[in-house]
Amino acid sequence: MHSHDPDETPCPVCGKAYDQRVVVERGDRWADVFGGPPFSALTKYSRRCASRHDVEEERARGESERVVYFHDDGPAGRR
Repeated sequence: MHSHDPDETPCPVCGKAYDQRVVVERGDRWADVFGGPPFSALTKYSRRCASRHDVEEERARGESERVVYFHDDGPAGRR
């Protein structure tokens, strides 16, 4: 999901717009979560934030879950 619309809730960690949100749970495999090797997904974005708070579902996730918010702030994210 993208969060460039000013009416959407920003990342709960840094307060900035995010480009993608992924929910991961302990035991998940990289290929299942990201659809391929981790570096192919992680190098698309210049930075990442992680939190138990899910802004799109407006709730805290379980102890074994995290929501990862991916940010592409510019050229560094387009390697």
